Amino acid sequence: MKFLQVSDLHLSISTKKEEIYSLAVLNEIVETAESNGVQKIFICGDLFNTFPDLEALRAPFLKVVSNYSGTVYFLPGNHEILDKKGNNNAYAAYDWSKKVIVLDSTPFTLWEEDGIEFVAIPHQDNYSEILLNPPLPKKTALRIGFAHGTVSGMSFTGLQEEEEEGGSYLDPNLLQSLDLDYLAIGHLHRHRMGTVGKCNVGYAGSSRVWRKGEFGPRGGIFIEIEKGNVRTEFVTWKSAGQYREIIVSLDTDGNPDLSVDEYLKDTSPNDWICFRFVGYVDSMDGKQKFQEIINQNWKHKFRICEFDPDESQIVVIHHISENQFIKQFLDKMNERKNHMDPDLWRHTRVTGIRFILDGGKVK
Repeated sequence: MKFLQVSDLHLSISTKKEEIYSLAVLNEIVETAESNGVQKIFICGDLFNTFPDLEALRAPFLKVVSNYSGTVYFLPGNHEILDKKGNNNAYAAYDWSKKVIVLDSTPFTLWEEDGIEFVAIPHQDNYSEILLNPPLPKKTALRIGFAHGTVSGMSFTGLQEEEEEGGSYLDPNLLQSLDLDYLAIGHLHRHRMGTVGKCNVGYAGSSRVWRKGEFGPRGGIFIEIEKGNVRTEFVTWKSAGQYREIIVSLDTDGNPDLSVDEYLKDTSPNDWICFRFVGYVDSMDGKQKFQEIINQNWKHKFRICEFDPDESQIVVIHHISENQFIKQFLDKMNERKNHMDPDLWRHTRVTGIRFILDGGKVK
């Protein structure tokens, strides 16, 4: 038995380009499920970016999933309620066709199918009612849960990645009281796996690049039931692209150290590209020319192509390219260029120039 877990697709009509892009990822999700013999797709929240997006894209969503031979389960997240503006309609009140089952009943929905118990927990401001009235004791060998929120202890991924706000926290004691074997959960946008007690927890991450800074591939999780055990496997969505921050190191004459082709050689049309400039330069003329080339010849080739507005890492010093100490240092660095990791080489180059300009003082 095989399922597919996805979340945080954020279907959106904010622009026509965003609508086409997000629906293209949905189409890949459905095609992947169909071609891999997946019987059920579980969407663990934030299928739509806002409630108006839900109303506008419900029909296009249904058109895409109509090509799928299995069943789609839609668990609302914290974004489906955004901009609802007093609309008290239940999500299940809308026509989702016989293909889609909406899991919006609170505090949870418990059902059994094919010898497996499923517990669906849609987004709620808090989950105290589940503790007061928990599901009945497990009667089958396996119990799989679906939720949208933050599991305490699993949200930190580093200082550079800001996590999605607005979701509620799922207390570990609550999860253990549910007697789950696996929890498929959405809300956090980076894929990760963990455990709470004896329960394995899997975040598929966002299905597409929703905002700046979401590094790494986007994807979902195959859930396969084999001899009473749950096996998981991460699968990526090519149509989602990736967020790529490209560091453009400027020589002292102000020109980038690589050509545009070299900077963009590992990218794809669905990527979100962000250029960031660093370096000690005579002037910013070379940087401006580079930007003009990107805007004229390359910007239209990507989903998003932009420049980081923070240019604090560019330091303009008149006649810096004529500094003999710096010239000698750069000559030595160029001799080592093919023998060092490119990122380390650029970092060492900038750090060395700064060291020389500071008079050799270690800060």
